[in-house]
Amino acid sequence: MMKSFLLCLVLLVMLGLPDSGKLGADDFASLRVSENGRFLVQEDGSGFFPVADTAWAIGWQLKRDQVERYLQRRKDQNFNTIALIAFPGVEGNVVIPNVYGDHAFKISGSGAWDPLQPITTPGKNPEDSAQYDYWDHLEYIIDTAESKGMAAILLPAWGVCVAGDWANGKATRDLIFDETSGYQYSHWIGERFKNKKNIIWMIGGDRSAVYGEKDYRKVFGAMAEGIADGVNGINQPNQEADYSTTLMSYHPRKWQPNSSEWFHNEPWLDFNSMQDQPSDQITATELDYKLLPAKPTWLFEGGYEFRRNIYKDWQIRFQSYQTVFAGGFGVTYGSMNIYHFNSAVAASDESITLDKSRKWEASLDEPGAMDMQHLFRLMTSMSNEQFLDRIPDQSLIEGSTGGMEGSEGIRSNRLQATRGSKGDYAMVYNANGRNFSVRMDRLSAPEMNAFWFNPRTGKWQVEDQDHTDRQPFKKSIPSGPAAPVQEFDPPGAEGDGNDWVLLLN
Repeated sequence: MMKSFLLCLVLLVMLGLPDSGKLGADDFASLRVSENGRFLVQEDGSGFFPVADTAWAIGWQLKRDQVERYLQRRKDQNFNTIALIAFPGVEGNVVIPNVYGDHAFKISGSGAWDPLQPITTPGKNPEDSAQYDYWDHLEYIIDTAESKGMAAILLPAWGVCVAGDWANGKATRDLIFDETSGYQYSHWIGERFKNKKNIIWMIGGDRSAVYGEKDYRKVFGAMAEGIADGVNGINQPNQEADYSTTLMSYHPRKWQPNSSEWFHNEPWLDFNSMQDQPSDQITATELDYKLLPAKPTWLFEGGYEFRRNIYKDWQIRFQSYQTVFAGGFGVTYGSMNIYHFNSAVAASDESITLDKSRKWEASLDEPGAMDMQHLFRLMTSMSNEQFLDRIPDQSLIEGSTGGMEGSEGIRSNRLQATRGSKGDYAMVYNANGRNFSVRMDRLSAPEMNAFWFNPRTGKWQVEDQDHTDRQPFKKSIPSGPAAPVQEFDPPGAEGDGNDWVLLLN
């Protein structure tokens, strides 16, 4: 099914016709890691390129009709995955309910959540408040995502509930899990949603697993085990769990070691996740890519659009294309105006300038979000064999590959190259439109055509003309052994925001 979908998508791109960019509800199949350990695939082995959006607070901030509008708009923009947290933390001194007034758990004597007492009610009719509980609403969100062909990355709890304070791991009021309670709650939520085939489980939640002498790895591991046992319908803590029925990763905090530092060899960790800024993202991606055994890696949380008003659409694009071309299997987008859905704690953990009067719905079409659909279409326009055969290869670049400027890498002139392992195609992302040269001897013989893809519009450009169908700006370039180096001059003048992708095939 996915192969026919990808073939149709290739034809649609070539013909310039619109495409849904998604699999329909009847086509969504459980995801797993590809045989080469680099990508996610569906049950039939066909590739899945996740373009995710951080919708952290959707579970308690949005009503049903708002959930529908949000997911439909993201589907229209070719997002195929959302990331959400199962329940909120403490806001000030108040344990908050969801938008319908329902609490996730009973409240303990100390005024915090009791994670071993989830509040559930018989039935789940949304028209009957006595039936429709907190967890029914979370299920509605997951089911609505699946109906639109979208995966749901579910964090059973935010990291503060396990590792306390973001900076030093000190205990806070939100810290409610140890190994025992972590396993028991995770077992419950795994069992609660065991039949949801579109869930990707994410342990962690913007926290380090180790803070000096404070080591929370066993608690996070117990949560992973609990989820797997709950999904599998068994209750045997501290036994060898079966993780073949779950897809799971770990969400670390930024500027710190990523998931591979602590969990790469753990049986429950199927793929690595990073949270870094552009200045560190390539290094982190390359580190994960070299590890054995091979596991997929990706940028799960990078710089958010409008963060401190320095991350705009260009920064969103170059961190996305660069990490994907460096070996990432997908990418996650984030907007400072979206993830909290106008929560009272909007951006409380960031030193930013944010228009808190701007409603989330007015921010759905921010430039960086709109640009993600072009990345999706580019990466899924190849055959399934080519999709699963892609590798990073900076040796394609003759001369300097460039780099980042600023402590967080908010300006870039970097060149990032990727190709098929057989050399049958290659792509180079150019962050600022400077001239560059490609070693054509690294590609298969005897010749290739060259195409300019505009990441800002999704169009192909030939002699200053935009085309919806793929058209080469140069044909029959010698390639293969002994082929000379070829210089390329991207359209427009060199400068910030004039990014391009060179496609050779």
